[in-house]
Amino acid sequence: MKNTQIIDEIDYLLTNYCEGCYIKSLFRKEKGKIAAHNFCIHTCTVGEGIREIGEKLYCK
Repeated sequence: MKNTQIIDEIDYLLTNYCEGCYIKSLFRKEKGKIAAHNFCIHTCTVGEGIREIGEKLYCK
């Protein structure tokens, strides 16, 4: 898989699932930016998928 395809996959997920995410905005408001970011990376299924896809960039 080419890097551009991987980036397109990540962009698709971010655009369709992360923009306007209620949980992210709620965490950001109540717990802060770092807590919201940690939730997205470690707990959210979309964030986990983005992380797995992103790892393909480094495995080459």
